[in-house]
Amino acid sequence: MSDVSASASTAPVSGMPSRKRQRVDDNAEDATSTGTSGGIPNAPDAGIVPPFEGIPAALKVIRAIDEVQKLPALGDCPTKRAAEDKRMRWYTSDPPDNEDENDTELSAEELGRIQRNEALITQLSTMQTPNHASGCLAAPFSLRVTRARCEFDGLIAPSVPKSEDDVDEVVKSRLRRWFDNAAVSGYGDVREQVTKIDEEVRAAREISSSEFEVEPELLRRIEGIWCEHFVPSSDVRAQPYKIHLYGEDGHFKSHRDTPEHGLVGTFLLGLGDTTRRGGLVVENKKMSAHPGEWCAFYPDIPHKVDYIEGGHRAVIAFKILRTPSSMGETEKTRQVRAQVLEIVKKLEAPYGILLQHKYGVGTEQFSGFDAIVAECVRSAVPAGYVYQLPVVVRSFSWWGTKSMDGYGDWHQSCSTTVYPFAREHIDALVSGEAHSYEEDHARFGHPWLNRVKNVPFFSIDLSRTMATVYSEEQETCNYVGNEAQAWDAKSVYLSYALIVAAPTGAAEKASGNDSA
Repeated sequence: MSDVSASASTAPVSGMPSRKRQRVDDNAEDATSTGTSGGIPNAPDAGIVPPFEGIPAALKVIRAIDEVQKLPALGDCPTKRAAEDKRMRWYTSDPPDNEDENDTELSAEELGRIQRNEALITQLSTMQTPNHASGCLAAPFSLRVTRARCEFDGLIAPSVPKSEDDVDEVVKSRLRRWFDNAAVSGYGDVREQVTKIDEEVRAAREISSSEFEVEPELLRRIEGIWCEHFVPSSDVRAQPYKIHLYGEDGHFKSHRDTPEHGLVGTFLLGLGDTTRRGGLVVENKKMSAHPGEWCAFYPDIPHKVDYIEGGHRAVIAFKILRTPSSMGETEKTRQVRAQVLEIVKKLEAPYGILLQHKYGVGTEQFSGFDAIVAECVRSAVPAGYVYQLPVVVRSFSWWGTKSMDGYGDWHQSCSTTVYPFAREHIDALVSGEAHSYEEDHARFGHPWLNRVKNVPFFSIDLSRTMATVYSEEQETCNYVGNEAQAWDAKSVYLSYALIVAAPTGAAEKASGNDSA
């Protein structure tokens, strides 16, 4: 049976294990990198959830997730239900008898609104910009390295050899000398917010930014490349970070870059690559590091360095940081913004959008396509109706037949629930103060959430939106001799949501309550 992952929207591939095998898959990803606050303010204190003063310990977050059903629910997630429906259908060729628990109490008007919004969100999903880009510089750049026994002062000329035999011996010698004399690299433990050294996780060397220099002209070139390939495209600066070096058996397990205030991307510029196998992999694409070659990606994009076999590789890492700028937007960004605005103007409140990227503690602005979507929603919706905060999405699915011969009618059902998950909610859950579903949102410090009821949350890209916290899939029936083919699945996801509340009158009508 297939693993359950954060992306349930794709059908299982051929060669899957037998559907009668039992598979339980538990995994816990970093909760704090997605459970953060921030966003693009509509007005001072309007819908802005204050950032955490500190990151809750991993166990604290996990405990809060276990208790999250004690909080008042915000709504459900039609996107997740649609993905689950597609996955459950893979198990049978018979038309299923759907039992969608979230739709049982919806009016025809509400169902119609959800379907129209879902179609519009699908349009947004076709407009997403790339998560990474790569290429090669057209001209040399200057580099000066001052670290003891790693000294270098000269030009790095772009050069991509056709084979290992074509690699310049000078480059080979330089990479070997740098690696032998560089410092051992650690890695950032996002949960504990400390840097650790563990060669089981990462085996690499580094030269710090205080030990090398590049010319400002190179930084402007890098900023221009970022603006050419990513949106928004008018407010970034490149900052030298480190020279990363890998040698024989070097590696770095799959990870995301450490969250940092204002960090919108990573840019890696090659200094040389003499490896036979292994190296950087971004979204399943191998990235070599020959002189002048570059790759860039958002900080929440998982990437890794596969085990190096023979030789060395070196890159300069630059942080791409958000900064105020008087530059005008590129034509690409203007076009994307105009198209997004036309779509979001048609969305009907109430609704929630699960944003594409994951954000660090203290984030005040969204990145990439999220920033454009948020800005367009805020310009299209009256002030005071747009909010954002981290959320937990829980889902439960059941599918199969309980017939002893395995040939009975096929049934499947799915329910999803979205809960708020800001710091105040975590604290209340851990302290035992969140007693029941009936509790008012105001007691958690967010009275505006009382206006958020039965909201459908949509995802532009389900595979990237939600970080899997818990996932389990198992057979529910297994009779000796004749098996009843039935399964259930439980999963928990963390995401960051943009929420548009219904106008007060509409909210009262939908809830049947005279006081909003």
